[in-house]
Amino acid sequence: MDGTPRWTWPSRLRASPRARAVAPWAGLLALNALFVLPAVARQLSRQPLLLLTPSGDLLLLVALCTAAVGWRRGTWVIRSALLLLLLLWFYLWPAMIGQIIIRQAPLLYDLVFLLKHVGVLVMDLWTWPRFGALLGGITGLGLLLWLGKRIFVAVVRELATRPPLRTAGVGAAMVASLLALSLAHDHRRVVGTRFTGPVAWTAPALADNLGESLRMYQRIQRGLEHSPYAEYRERYQLTRKPDVHLLLVESYGRILFSHPDTVDRWHGRMAHYQQRLDAAGWHVVSTFSEAPVSGGGSWLAEATLLTGIRVRYEAVFRHLVDDIRRTPNLVNFLDAQGYHTVLVAPKDRARPGIQLENRYDYDTTVFALDLEYEGPPIGWGIIPDQYSVGYAHDNVLSGIDEPVFTNFHLVSSHAPWTVVPRVVDDWRTLGEPEDGAEADARQGRGSGNLRELGDRLRHYKRFAAPRYAYMGEASGYELSSFADTIDYDLEVIVRHLERLPDDALVIVMGDHQPPLVSEADDTYDVPVHVLARDPELLRAFVEAGFTEGMDINGGRFTTLMHEAVFSLMVRALVQCCTAPGTEAPRMRPNGIRIGN
Repeated sequence: MDGTPRWTWPSRLRASPRARAVAPWAGLLALNALFVLPAVARQLSRQPLLLLTPSGDLLLLVALCTAAVGWRRGTWVIRSALLLLLLLWFYLWPAMIGQIIIRQAPLLYDLVFLLKHVGVLVMDLWTWPRFGALLGGITGLGLLLWLGKRIFVAVVRELATRPPLRTAGVGAAMVASLLALSLAHDHRRVVGTRFTGPVAWTAPALADNLGESLRMYQRIQRGLEHSPYAEYRERYQLTRKPDVHLLLVESYGRILFSHPDTVDRWHGRMAHYQQRLDAAGWHVVSTFSEAPVSGGGSWLAEATLLTGIRVRYEAVFRHLVDDIRRTPNLVNFLDAQGYHTVLVAPKDRARPGIQLENRYDYDTTVFALDLEYEGPPIGWGIIPDQYSVGYAHDNVLSGIDEPVFTNFHLVSSHAPWTVVPRVVDDWRTLGEPEDGAEADARQGRGSGNLRELGDRLRHYKRFAAPRYAYMGEASGYELSSFADTIDYDLEVIVRHLERLPDDALVIVMGDHQPPLVSEADDTYDVPVHVLARDPELLRAFVEAGFTEGMDINGGRFTTLMHEAVFSLMVRALVQCCTAPGTEAPRMRPNGIRIGN
């Protein structure tokens, strides 16, 4: 920093004394806006002046570097400040992305595990236009970093040449104005920062994140030494073993019962399904359950249901499934009771970066290629759920003699909801190859990537690098289209139950609220419907606060947490299906906590 400062302002501004006087302060405002951008991006459409929220980290480092210009080691102070600001800025981006997609900022420890998913997602999204967009985004990010560095150095050098007292006075007046403006804004949805009054601090938020990451790691290591669920397998023995079916409907959320655009329609659909289930001899009770995630992370919601442990983070999930034989869960409990356990996951398939996993040690797994589907790819799930349900029932479940537990993932309601599958009389017709005219018409509608995946599914049964349309156009995120796909899945489920000849304990529920549209209902709640022909199977659920019927009051309080489902299902089975006098385990409404 020795020698005459090299001005970086455009020459036409340097020629004007007034512009010269204002330039560093304007640069500081621009730098502040650039730094807080990822923290406030979600709110800019409502509160555009949030870009002027004063960043305590930035203002403090600018003041330090301005004072350090004349120091012997001043250059290193400035370089260190730039590096720290860069780290803080990069920390804000995953916090913003996580809040948009799954409505929670990930822990840094979690990012170690999530990076794999990011790589797989990039492979799934791969097309040349998307590659161009990705390259453009990276280039734009690089330009922002270059511009930020230039502005920072220019501001510091300019302010260092001015009289200290006057600079401090002007700076104090500007900061006071920003503080007053910040006080007028709503900071509740600003992410990745901690507010002290009107000032946003990112470094303390990063330190909190690092500290929680360390504490979570330590808690996970202590793990399951004293799990209260461990006694279930040894203590209880079912003398009656009804089939148990868990049907997880992708993104089936509370919003359908609460949003003014869907509530009337949904109450009507619930009444329609209730009438048909009554005619088929099914009793139904329902409630809302709070998921640990929203908008995404289905595997985290499922893990919470099966283990009775609140799983919000990928790191906790990975540690649990890596040690699943030591982790009590619903699958191994029913397996110990003599059930044949089946997973039907129509979307799961091997691809670069992803290996098929039997995470919970099911006796039988049914993945995408096992379904032998040769029909046209439909939406994100590719295989329509009516086909998957029909195939699994006729070709897998009907051949099992033992009592059966099925965990069925229904995927046709996955975003972007651009296509609603059709319901047919015979599920087999859905798996028939389309003729040339239909294929050409679909290709003309822009489904080339899906067609390629379909070809690989049909002819090779294995594929190294599938390419397919991932989320479609943004216009697909419409509440009405989302409701249509959930309605489709419920129609498929009710048709299936109408044809089941025997009694069973059936749980139909969402995994989490849908992405993007769920902000209209900011709860994490999903509907839960429990069905049985013998009402005794439902007694524990009624005791837990479930109400009769498919319909649920959209203003009703949540009565259940996902992590309570494991203990509640064991309690229900022990109450109905063990020797007289057996004391049923209590439901654990909050499950147990490990790592989060």
